[in-house]
Amino acid sequence: MKTTKTIICSIVATLAVSLSALAQIYNGNGSSAWGGAIGLGVLSLSDNGVTVSGTLNTGGNLNGNAFVLYLQTGGGGFNSTIGFNDNADQLRSAISQYGGVGQQSILNFASGFAPNYAIAMQPDSGINFGGLWQLANGGGNSLNYINSVNVNPTGVDTAGTYTFAFNLSDVGLTAGQSFELFGMQISQTGYSSPEALGGNLVGANGWGGTQNEVGYSIYTTTPVPEPSTLAICGLSGLAMLFAVRRQR
Repeated sequence: MKTTKTIICSIVATLAVSLSALAQIYNGNGSSAWGGAIGLGVLSLSDNGVTVSGTLNTGGNLNGNAFVLYLQTGGGGFNSTIGFNDNADQLRSAISQYGGVGQQSILNFASGFAPNYAIAMQPDSGINFGGLWQLANGGGNSLNYINSVNVNPTGVDTAGTYTFAFNLSDVGLTAGQSFELFGMQISQTGYSSPEALGGNLVGANGWGGTQNEVGYSIYTTTPVPEPSTLAICGLSGLAMLFAVRRQR
């Protein structure tokens, strides 16, 4: 017969697996102005306490445009993209919403959301890559590249399913903590779109336009079992092993 402690340990183990497999869903804002890739898309995130795994189901063709996911994982973030002037490559340009002098889109983030990281990806169109950058004001290469997010598949950016992943430690987080997020579709030259995910946009998009973010979303990572619970499980296992040996 199972002891109470054994049952508790079994429940804890089952719950940990269930939590790591539980995906949180973020829908597009319904815009199809650029074909609906992001506005009609769906993003799901899950994690195992170490790595966050993402699945982006696009609602249409990306048509060479990038998907940018802004993340707030702590303090020291930014209220606007106005100081981002990094166009050293296509994905930096998309994050900055800056293509060069006279080619800047401005996004004012919502109150309470000040991102300090961004993920940008384009699985085709000569880029075939997705990465994680730390945000910073400044010119070329001012955005601090952190790591690849391993976008898959590459070589195609038509409507479909794309996966990516990043480690919590890369954005300064540990298991059980939360982060805020907001995603949108932006061209390789920083020309912004009305298509968003995890929130909404108002205002004029494109170079010379200013958009205001309306709302954002939150992702809560999988918590680690309390040390006291783990200790109970460990002691219970040792006690059961000792009891079995005594009965032999």
